[in-house]
Amino acid sequence: MRRDLGEGLVLRWTTAADTEAVAALVGAVFRGREDEEPNHGLMDTVRRYMRVDYPFMGPDDFVVVEDTSKDGSPIVACTCYLREEWLFDGIPIAVGRPEIVATEPGYRNRGLIRAIFSAVHERAAKDGTLIQGITGIRYFYRQFDYEYAIDLGGGVTLPAPLLPELRDGGEEPYRLRQATRADIPFIAACYRHQQRDSLVTCGLPEEFWRYHIDAEHAGDALEAHSRIRVIEAAGGTPCGFLLSPYGRHGDSFGPRLLGFQAGTNLHAVAPSLLRGLKDMGEKVPSTRDKPVARIVLDLGPTHPFYQVLSADWAPRNDGPYAWYIRVPDLPAFVRTIAPVLERRLAASSLVGYSGDLAFDFYRGGLRLTFTAGTLQDVESAEFGPYDTSSNGGFPPLVFLRLLFGHRSLDELRSAYPDVWAASEIRPLIDVLFPKASSRLFAL
Repeated sequence: MRRDLGEGLVLRWTTAADTEAVAALVGAVFRGREDEEPNHGLMDTVRRYMRVDYPFMGPDDFVVVEDTSKDGSPIVACTCYLREEWLFDGIPIAVGRPEIVATEPGYRNRGLIRAIFSAVHERAAKDGTLIQGITGIRYFYRQFDYEYAIDLGGGVTLPAPLLPELRDGGEEPYRLRQATRADIPFIAACYRHQQRDSLVTCGLPEEFWRYHIDAEHAGDALEAHSRIRVIEAAGGTPCGFLLSPYGRHGDSFGPRLLGFQAGTNLHAVAPSLLRGLKDMGEKVPSTRDKPVARIVLDLGPTHPFYQVLSADWAPRNDGPYAWYIRVPDLPAFVRTIAPVLERRLAASSLVGYSGDLAFDFYRGGLRLTFTAGTLQDVESAEFGPYDTSSNGGFPPLVFLRLLFGHRSLDELRSAYPDVWAASEIRPLIDVLFPKASSRLFAL
């Protein structure tokens, strides 16, 4: 697909031959200052994404804009398109994810990213994905119909000098070791157990674990893989795992995923694990020659490991950011998660409910029809000037925050004066769309 954007600018999808040109653009754009070195880590991410062995995309999954009016037709804007599967309370959902959005400074404010996102959304529709999600900069993606709707990150930071020390001559009761392919079933089981109370979670297939384990064992020079460690007792019995970045930036280090086997005493594991993380952080490549000063547990705001962190270690709580979520066909998505809504209804005091929920979004709306506790129909709705059939209202896209459990109805009513619900259906909304936490891992 090639699309002429005028003035010599052409939008198209990539091939493997574009890898270094895309990497150069990304490395130049994602710098703190113009006089800094290119972002080599993110350049390596591009190279990994555009190889044929990456599990979630390949060499033809960047969409770019090139300037054909200049020698060499340089690439001046891009984003990639990841294909993932998320689980919404256990129900698989196909997801398309734009990431690594970059524009050469001289080409900004010309609508290039809008054109790129249009192409991504067309691809997502063709692929049949129900959701698009992005972990992007503040505000920007709202203009493309994305809304903050799921927690992203958040957790605890601990000063490394205050971590407990191992007594002289003592043996570490727990240790970290490099994972192998043989550990994958155990790691996957720990991950599922850790995510069991998360409303939305990322389905990580065996290929994901195998890819990162193999990359480290092969000594791959490209930075953009993760390090996976098994947490085991001194006798060799495994009890959990962690996944951390390839290296560290500055003086902070920590895992991006941390999971344990059911029945593990986290209080007993914590001191050894934190010491192991500090030691690991000292050994990985660092962009700056600084010792590890902080252990950052950016595991989501509700991870159970936080409960065993001693006050003597001076943990500091860090609030989450949020995922941007886009749901282009809301009725189709709600129909897909109908079993979740029906389970919630069946477990409530409103079991067997019959009736309509009609939400006015001020630019269209949504109608849900229940019969004896079963969701019979979901359809888009329009409400005219004399139509009083709606029994609730949300500004455009704000309903997504309720749908994904990010905020309760009362919290939304407090934050948005134009969120409302008729008193008789508020209990029903609370049952169908309760506030629920999610620890959604970002690849």
